[in-house]
Amino acid sequence: MRNPQTVRAKLPPLATLPAFSIAARTGSLTLAARELHLTPGAISRQIKSLEEALGVQLFHRGHNAISLTDAGRQYLIHVNAALATLENGTRAVLPDRIRLVIQAPITLARRWLIPRLGAYLQENPSVDLNIQSLALGASDVPDVTVSYKRGSDEARFPSAFLLDRTVAVCSPLLIGSLAKTVTPGALLGLPILLDTADAWSWQRWCEAAGIAFQPRSGSLTFDTDEASIDACMTGLGVGQASPSLIERELRDGQLIQLCPAINPIVGAYEIAGQATERAAGFDRWLQTWRTDAAHSDSATVPSSERGISQFG
Repeated sequence: MRNPQTVRAKLPPLATLPAFSIAARTGSLTLAARELHLTPGAISRQIKSLEEALGVQLFHRGHNAISLTDAGRQYLIHVNAALATLENGTRAVLPDRIRLVIQAPITLARRWLIPRLGAYLQENPSVDLNIQSLALGASDVPDVTVSYKRGSDEARFPSAFLLDRTVAVCSPLLIGSLAKTVTPGALLGLPILLDTADAWSWQRWCEAAGIAFQPRSGSLTFDTDEASIDACMTGLGVGQASPSLIERELRDGQLIQLCPAINPIVGAYEIAGQATERAAGFDRWLQTWRTDAAHSDSATVPSSERGISQFG
């Protein structure tokens, strides 16, 4: 008679595990699909196949949102550990390692680039990345440099991989149920948060709204958009932010968009690099996001880079 303790659990379809892990990390089937270069429907089918194989529900599904169940959170720990082990093992046996130094403004690196690097590393498992987001005393010459340029005309940025569209945002604590009906003019009656001293993004936003930028309840000025976003989330006022850089805050309801139809271009990200194949390869990978990011209304850039580029 077979000892039941020796019976091995049947493994689920292993190909579905990356989709589960990425969907759990991003909280979005759409974002997981972009990262894996699949359709949201394909991601949904993979997760459903995994749930059926396990016999448990891994996600709560709501309107345009998913969240992990208790079983999903427990299973995710093991899945992420297994995937990390496989990735490390794969890199360890690859004969040649390639080092790629990327210099990028800190907010772009933290809020846009890092959440997408998993997809790049999956496609380029032999690459070791070195991300320089401050470049303070950095001794390595970057292979790729990301810079920011101001401007309100898309035609000025034919090679940009990410356009900066800005929207007004605030905490629901500040405006509550009035968020859907507030007018651009009424916004200027609330405390205004500036992320550059010259109010570049607010000036462009007001131009697009057809009103003058004349705050009536004072303003707070910050030297980084990270500080401005933090101030927004605590309810200190209305700020300008990039939807693609506050995806989690918008998804979790910590921030809400006000007058979302007003989203002018205020600049763009472009890259330069050495004439090497590894730099060109990273450039090509960035350009794969162009259709989804650079020309969508949700594609924007950190306001701390709306002044002078940190890297010239």
